[in-house]
Amino acid sequence: MQIDREALDKLLSMNDRQLKTIINRLAADSGIDPAQFNIDPASIESIRRALRSATDEDLKRVAEQYEANRKKRG
Repeated sequence: MQIDREALDKLLSMNDRQLKTIINRLAADSGIDPAQFNIDPASIESIRRALRSATDEDLKRVAEQYEANRKKRG
């Protein structure tokens, strides 16, 4: 999975429903039950704020963790 500034900007340009769908898919791909999240509009806004403030190093760490989790499951 590649997470870079351009991909992040695309995520941030999505509407709330689209972003929630992506989050749920990423969670499921990582072995997390999306039903555990219970994402509401306030959660989506909080996620958007966190994504906006992510540094390039943060993005790199997230991508590495995601790949490590996928390999464990695979």
